[in-house]
Amino acid sequence: MAITIEQVLDPVGHGPQEALPVNEVIVDRGPLRLRLLTLGAAIRSLEVPDSSGQLGHVHLQLSEAAHYADAAHNPHLGATVGRYANRIAGARVTLDGTEYLLDANRPPNILHGGTWGFDRLVWTIVEAVSSPSSPGSPDRVTMQLHSPDGDMGFPGAMVAETTYEVSDTSVTMRYRATCDRTTAVSLTNHGYWNLSGEPTVANHVLTVAAGRVLARAADGLPTGILDDVSGTPLDLRSPTLVGATLEAVPGGLDHCYVVDGADLAGLEPSALRPAALLVGGTRWMSVATDCPGVQVYSANTLGAPFGAHASLSLETQRLPDAPHLDGFGPWKLAAGDEYRSTTRLTFGVGEPSPHTAS
Repeated sequence: MAITIEQVLDPVGHGPQEALPVNEVIVDRGPLRLRLLTLGAAIRSLEVPDSSGQLGHVHLQLSEAAHYADAAHNPHLGATVGRYANRIAGARVTLDGTEYLLDANRPPNILHGGTWGFDRLVWTIVEAVSSPSSPGSPDRVTMQLHSPDGDMGFPGAMVAETTYEVSDTSVTMRYRATCDRTTAVSLTNHGYWNLSGEPTVANHVLTVAAGRVLARAADGLPTGILDDVSGTPLDLRSPTLVGATLEAVPGGLDHCYVVDGADLAGLEPSALRPAALLVGGTRWMSVATDCPGVQVYSANTLGAPFGAHASLSLETQRLPDAPHLDGFGPWKLAAGDEYRSTTRLTFGVGEPSPHTAS
């Protein structure tokens, strides 16, 4: 087990941030090998064993580190997304009686925190701990970002942290944030998963532990209605071939599901709940989270060097546009409070373990 850190890009500065060098962190666990970038606190690559024990890539990656700094090449690959993941209608939010105009990077709305959201900024490594003397303990890497008051229009100076914990079979992502003014926050990882290495994920099998999905308008915004998935092509509660769903859902999957057991009337429960199970080739990946939603995205418009449907994203998060929709769960972070969320990805081969989406 080892953690190594190497600078891979000269200083990069976007939006309000001063230029900072970009480092790559390699967590070599043996059974798992994870590469992280401080640009976006992002997963650059993840290798896990197949049925023969050979490590293979399960996450899309770009060939050049410099491409991650170019939004034309990098569609949030494996990055920490914030200050608010997904969409907010009209790029505006009202807090404590004041309306704040946000960066309308998808006019007239805001997507994934704006043009220079957290995924486009360079984070600072504050902890990198390997556990050679404690085989059962995970390796841990924590990165921190300081987001100033008014960043992309959001009020308050925020300190956000992303921690990756790596064990022999899992990667756990822990998020925390504090702010000196009441603000909106929802952090997620925008992974692009392909477990088999095939050109598309059509042959993958997906299960999502959700009986409800957010009805969406043509621009991807939720309409405010929670639809029952029963009897529809969006019912993924039993193992479903992704290719069949893509044929049945015009435009492909880009839908936010409400994880079974999520309490939208109050605070998110602290316990992790099974959210999804993805099987591709001989590998499987399960997703457990304490977030109320999981955005399922089938890379419908993914461009070169990849192609459409080359991956599947399972973005655990607070619900999109919750600031404008009653009953869509918590979305605020009050001054002095702490935002926390946790998502665990567990990997295996053969028959999935009991930790599934059922």
